Amino acid sequence: MAWPEISIEDFPPRRDDEPSSLRQEIIDELSDHFACALNRELLKNPDEQLARKRVLEQFGDPIKVARQLWLEAMKEKIMSQRILTGVAVVMAVCGFIVVGLVWSMMKESQAFNNRMMAQMAEMANRPEPVTSDEVNQQILKQLEQLNQNRSVEPDTVATGMNQLAFQLVAEDQDERLPHNYAGTLTKSGDRSEEFTLEAVSNGRGMLDFGKLPWGKYRLTLKAPWGETLHQNVYVIPGRDMTEEIVCPTDKPEVVSVRFRLNWPEEVDSEDWYLVCDFRNSSDGNRQIESSRLIQGENWIYRRSSTRDASGVYLINSKSMIAVCPLNEEGEYEDIHLEELAFDSSTRMIQGKHALPDLMLIQKQDLPQLAEVNRIPSFQSLNKSRSAAGNYNLQYRALVGDSTRFGRIEGNTFLLIPLMNHPPPWTKVKTRPEGGHTLYASGLELTKRLEFKAIKGEQNLWKINLPDLDEFIIPQGTPGGGQGFF
Repeated sequence: MAWPEISIEDFPPRRDDEPSSLRQEIIDELSDHFACALNRELLKNPDEQLARKRVLEQFGDPIKVARQLWLEAMKEKIMSQRILTGVAVVMAVCGFIVVGLVWSMMKESQAFNNRMMAQMAEMANRPEPVTSDEVNQQILKQLEQLNQNRSVEPDTVATGMNQLAFQLVAEDQDERLPHNYAGTLTKSGDRSEEFTLEAVSNGRGMLDFGKLPWGKYRLTLKAPWGETLHQNVYVIPGRDMTEEIVCPTDKPEVVSVRFRLNWPEEVDSEDWYLVCDFRNSSDGNRQIESSRLIQGENWIYRRSSTRDASGVYLINSKSMIAVCPLNEEGEYEDIHLEELAFDSSTRMIQGKHALPDLMLIQKQDLPQLAEVNRIPSFQSLNKSRSAAGNYNLQYRALVGDSTRFGRIEGNTFLLIPLMNHPPPWTKVKTRPEGGHTLYASGLELTKRLEFKAIKGEQNLWKINLPDLDEFIIPQGTPGGGQGFF
């Protein structure tokens, strides 16, 4: 007979509302788990009696565990029945209490009835049938609770080994199967439980990680051209898993993109150029990043800047575009307009692009744009104000994405880094309570500018420059200590 010896008769008396397969499912799942634990112990010590004893010491009497799992699975139905019976009794008693008891007792009964009705409504919203997935969740929860109650060390916790694989399929019913996709799987949990596995998909599109213990994992899937997907995976004990992932079969294409700048009326746009820096910081490196949505999953494509595709663009008052030159470190270089080729459009990778940084540069300052790389920090002003009129100021590295007070995410910054004095359209603001004048070299917009480059469509990206009288521009006084020009 299989061990442990558990039968349907070991459970409490059968209920009318009990699913017919519930007991057998619990027996099968629990038997598989105990058998896996026994096999693991036999690998350590061939003495079968000693191995069974150690398994029982870890988990207790299997019949008691089976009864407890049955009770957890049936708790909802048992409690629902009890609550319905209790409510009927309470409502009948309340009818007599209303006649004979004082007002205070009536208030207590009403409060009690409200609590009971809330519990009934909560349980009525839960799904009625008990599925095998719910049984698996109860087993996982119960085993974790048992391990916590017994304070078992991580290396002795029983971990059911389960097969985990991913079937990669192509998008849009493409018959080609994704192959040579690299997968990295990381186990979550305490540091002692963490580990990382790597695998590569075969010619059938199968990415197989073999037998693994149950728990939470983090999957990173990378296409041959570098596009990546990040996904959480949950492994349930006693069940092999093969999940399907829809993948791109080709790298994103290059599409045409045009810009339209809407300048404020008070600005003579002929004297100004706008630098659009689409790069994001990752581990201290500035990279071009785009993403595309495939079957509800976000695939991210990161590339390093090149001479022809730097991720930084210069736009003039006529919305003509040129690629900004960068040095090998990804820093800005001086710009000489006669050396640039302006066009009405540029070429960018299809997908969603975020625009974290904008810089307004006067035409006369373009030949000294490289000086921006030496500005240690600039002070940006959040456009929103508190009710008291206070502004939110942040210090942020000009080349990079770090701040003096932590990383800033989610917004776009509009900067004027090379001004020696406020331009004629700005208004210098002072603290509401008086005192020193507030200076800033940029404006933090209320949200991050995002655009989509779509294949086969007219990609016209509009940038509305805000009213620049909201800027606070540094006066460039010597010895100010702000690092401004």
